[in-house]
Amino acid sequence: MSISEVQHQLNLTSYLNQQATVSVFLGVKEIQIDQVQQLATHTFKLTFKNSNKKIILHTKSSNSQVTGNQLEKDYMIAQKLSAANMPVPKALFYCGDQSIVGVPFYATEYVEGRLFNDKKLLSVSQTEKKLLFQEVSKALAHLHSISLNYLGLGELESQTSQYQTLNKKLYNLYKLHETKISTNVEDLLYWLSLNSPVKSELDNLCLVHGDFSLSKVVFHPTEPKVLAILDWQQAQLGNAFIDLASFVSPYYIPYSNGQHQVDGWFGIEEIIAQPNLQEVLSAYFTTRSSETAQDINYQLVISLLKQSIDQQILYKQTKDEKYQDNSHYISKAGYELILRITEGDPFGIKLRANNDGQLWSNWPVSERCKSYYYRIKDFMKDEIFPIEKAILDKARAVPRTVKNKPIVEIEELQRKAKAVGLWNLFISDPMYGKGLTNLEYVYLSELMGLSYLAHEVFNCFAPETGNIKLLIAYGTPHQKEKYLKPLLEGQCKSFFAMTEKDVPSSDPNNFQCTITPTEGGFILNGGKWFVSSAPDERAIFGIVMGKSSKDMSNPIESQSMILVDMNNPKIKIIRQYSVLGFFDVPHGYSEVEFDNAFIPKENLLGPLGGAFKMAQGRLLGGRLHHCVRQIGLTRRCLDLMMARSEKRIIFKQPLKDNAAFQERLGDLEIAFQSCRLLSLNAGLLLDSAGSRHLHTFMAVSECKAHIPKACQYIIDQCIQAFGAEGVTEEQPLTLAYRFARAIRFMDGPCEIHLRQISRFAYGNHLFNDLNNAQGYGLAKL
Repeated sequence: MSISEVQHQLNLTSYLNQQATVSVFLGVKEIQIDQVQQLATHTFKLTFKNSNKKIILHTKSSNSQVTGNQLEKDYMIAQKLSAANMPVPKALFYCGDQSIVGVPFYATEYVEGRLFNDKKLLSVSQTEKKLLFQEVSKALAHLHSISLNYLGLGELESQTSQYQTLNKKLYNLYKLHETKISTNVEDLLYWLSLNSPVKSELDNLCLVHGDFSLSKVVFHPTEPKVLAILDWQQAQLGNAFIDLASFVSPYYIPYSNGQHQVDGWFGIEEIIAQPNLQEVLSAYFTTRSSETAQDINYQLVISLLKQSIDQQILYKQTKDEKYQDNSHYISKAGYELILRITEGDPFGIKLRANNDGQLWSNWPVSERCKSYYYRIKDFMKDEIFPIEKAILDKARAVPRTVKNKPIVEIEELQRKAKAVGLWNLFISDPMYGKGLTNLEYVYLSELMGLSYLAHEVFNCFAPETGNIKLLIAYGTPHQKEKYLKPLLEGQCKSFFAMTEKDVPSSDPNNFQCTITPTEGGFILNGGKWFVSSAPDERAIFGIVMGKSSKDMSNPIESQSMILVDMNNPKIKIIRQYSVLGFFDVPHGYSEVEFDNAFIPKENLLGPLGGAFKMAQGRLLGGRLHHCVRQIGLTRRCLDLMMARSEKRIIFKQPLKDNAAFQERLGDLEIAFQSCRLLSLNAGLLLDSAGSRHLHTFMAVSECKAHIPKACQYIIDQCIQAFGAEGVTEEQPLTLAYRFARAIRFMDGPCEIHLRQISRFAYGNHLFNDLNNAQGYGLAKL
């Protein structure tokens, strides 16, 4: 509704003249509208020809999709609070008749007075400023002391807004308007979930303003007196201290000096003569008959989190970068507050990290990574390991069709993991993931590898990991919206089809599956096999690599990648099969046929002919991730073997005390640690030298060539220590052994990587300037 539509409504004047409360308030017999001024989207100020008083019309949005516009509730609150002697604009009437101005509306008095922002506060003396803040504190305390029964809300008292419920609402609000992963916001949400306070008597359920700040208060024109508190649209039943925290939150937001669109007072409160924070809090608690000011740090974190999410919502609505900067700035302030009140240890990991000094050594790993490490460890201990065997029993089942149902227990674990921020940890790009380095993810992936299920639970499971990275790097906006977004959220699965039957797929000359350009798209024809996850009914699409050029003079540029939707009738799963007797339901391994399937041109991923270069980028990290996951599984096998050796008695002696066993264990532990060091070195080189550096290629090839064989040998020895039980499904040893054997050819056979290492070694040898040093070379006889 526009100003003119309000101003020229003759029936509005007629309607106002029928409202005795308005005539009495204005002190006139006949109401004559002079001017209508729009103050906000749905708020208008009316002035009159024959009265100096003014009224405000609060109109309802005509957009049915706008949420939070509860006009009737706002009017009721205005009435109730006015009757309770709260300083609010006096409610005059409510009109539900849409024929008057087109939508329902209600009227309140317009309160003349002073409104303060930060700049206006600078011109106020320190003495007056102190009185202003004290008066606001008292008014807020008065609001929180009003009985719900007095307000007519006593029947709602059982509907308590506990912190757990509020935190869940904030999480849902954050995810609904998420445009970029905010590690600060996720850390705030996680910390809040771990530290819910015991509610005190004053931290009561009451009517709260919901968006309280000094800018919402109208003061007397000349006196430090509160005349009215405005903007009650977010008023609700809630926790009293959160309103108070919203009021004092600027004390915890740094002054940005124009670098951001939001300014706090932290660091300059004395310079700009802000009242002492403790005096402001004392005024509130004294009014509420408390001898001491209670700790509201928890509520302050909630307030800062809410303000950060509000800025995120504005960014999503406007795409204005300043709001995203504001959101980050405020959430960082919240995290800095947590660091201060926890002495730099928000998640209680310092002692654990110190006790694990050998694990972390001097590798460049952040405290944030260590925090994720112990959070993952606790999650696995509490949530995954207790039900792991029951889930694996389902994964071993023989599938009866070519499509597999998901395992509900894993989906439930995924929801829990996502809710506590343990999600997409492998993505180093902070726009989509946690921003961890490759080295840091090596640590986390090794830990996840202790369970065959954990990578999937935390959405760090292949082939999704590689597909997500491909879509981030090469996807168009359309492809990212359609395919990447649901993958990131765990709403679907995908597959990657490269391997072909009967031919070595590491040689591009061997590819037989074709991607032929045609009008409006491509024709995909041929078959792929050893395609993992395709049988999962949640796999709604896949990435297929095939030959797109008949010119094989440069075979590296003869292949392309294309996104295929599984609802295409020309795409069929021929069969599922096991790998060393393990079906791995619901993911499975399958043979897929593409029978002249038409794929639209917008589904081409990356440039035509760019598949091998793209695949090397995808597979480089994938090779390392496979190896690190195997290291985790192998660590568990060694732990199981040592636990077994304590109980297994051979010739009246525990196996752990047997000299031959001790020597074997020593060799196995050295072999294991060499695998770990290879993977950590590769992760560090990926971070420091980059994925295209020859030393990085060599480091990853060393991992791929050595770790699967070494781990297979270690696990084999662990099986030997278990005896017959070691080759059964009673223990996870056979599962780990299968995986070790399989990754010796996944992402390129170990033999190819050994050949590459040989070439790299000769390359390093040729550039070794010591070769020509006197006395360094071969001795002359």
